[in-house]
Amino acid sequence: MSFKKFYRPAAVAAAAALSIALAFMSACGIYASTLDWAVSMINRYYYLDVSEDAIREAGLENLCGNVLDIYSQYYTAEEYDAVTASNEGSRSGIGVSYRYIPSSAGFSGGSGVYIASVLGNSPAQRSGLRAGTFIKEGVAADGTRTAIENNQDFSDFIDARAEGEQFTLVTDRGTFVMARENYTMSYCYMATDDGEWTISYNSSGEMSVDYSESGRYSYLPEGAAYISLSQFYGNAADEMAALLKQFNAMGCTSLIFDLRNNGGGYVSVMQSLSHLFTANLSDRSPIAMYAEYKDGSRTQYAVDGFTSDQSCYLPADCPVTVLANNGTASASEALIGVLVSDGLIDYSDIYVSDFSQSYLDATGTAEKNCRTYGKGIMQSTFTYYTGEALKLTVARIFWPDGTCIHDVGIGVNDGCNAVSAEWSVTYADEELQAVVAALAAAGAPSQAA
Repeated sequence: MSFKKFYRPAAVAAAAALSIALAFMSACGIYASTLDWAVSMINRYYYLDVSEDAIREAGLENLCGNVLDIYSQYYTAEEYDAVTASNEGSRSGIGVSYRYIPSSAGFSGGSGVYIASVLGNSPAQRSGLRAGTFIKEGVAADGTRTAIENNQDFSDFIDARAEGEQFTLVTDRGTFVMARENYTMSYCYMATDDGEWTISYNSSGEMSVDYSESGRYSYLPEGAAYISLSQFYGNAADEMAALLKQFNAMGCTSLIFDLRNNGGGYVSVMQSLSHLFTANLSDRSPIAMYAEYKDGSRTQYAVDGFTSDQSCYLPADCPVTVLANNGTASASEALIGVLVSDGLIDYSDIYVSDFSQSYLDATGTAEKNCRTYGKGIMQSTFTYYTGEALKLTVARIFWPDGTCIHDVGIGVNDGCNAVSAEWSVTYADEELQAVVAALAAAGAPSQAA
């Protein structure tokens, strides 16, 4: 698929990812086996010393989380092709993530198969389905009804549908008609008190910004805009530029920037986003981050001035509030580091989720509550001539001001604000409403008309 207006391919030879996956490098040389090649790559590039015997004993399929950290990964050629296509924004299916919530979890929203996220420009998003919805039933094109009572029921129902075959999902929020298809994912979304802006792509890959009147965020102050970023992949930087251009054209006076549940993505996207947010600052660092390798050497990653269109830049005097939680990781934390290091925000401008005990018990994430995830390391992906690939943690990363948040994250101990959250996603987003109320109570500049 060729992408035209606003599209810059994300997975190119020198692409970097902060998932954090840094670069896609071809490994030179032919080895007796893929395992021999992997041993060589690990010894040369992995950020910690590892025993060769341990690598060979574990084998390629058992490296991750055993000999190597949980962020490293071996891919077969087929798996790597799928990962590359996905990170470029190419997806197939209906575009949802989901999980089963039992009644014993004590979630006031209900129980059953819960839609945890809806991907931008997906069939589910275009149908009107939203995160925070419980799926009750699936209805095939011929009228056959299937009760959805667990994760397997849902996956079986979706898998049984042919591509292009329309079906209906019956939920606690109404019915939604969609079909499985190939689509280009979008990552950015914007709303004000009276409207919403979504990003879509046509069959030729051309991007458009679509507006609809909406009172969904009527509680936002006049002049404030809410922008969410789901991942640092694909065309995310150009999508953000398009939304910020709209933000400026409307004369918005404050921004609520949502990075909750954003687990990261490409370094290159983070570098470009850094430019959009800081270009108008009089005193900013030219560096977005730097990496430190096990031999002590360092590499700097500059802010990427990928566009000179000043109508896409955030105003220097614009108050910014950042939303984060324990799913905010990697590139998200790095971008927050740019905003803090350059003085665009202070820790007091960051709100982190204080989850209910029910959620913490259900997810086992109590140790990361009231903070971001804390991923301050970087991976590089190396490819072998067979098409197989090995993603390795190669360096620790640091903010422009020298901070490394690995294993500690950013949270209330740094001066961030805690905001109560029953679950990671809720239909009405009571957590966002609570942040808006807190800003109003504090007399924040964002409340000025």
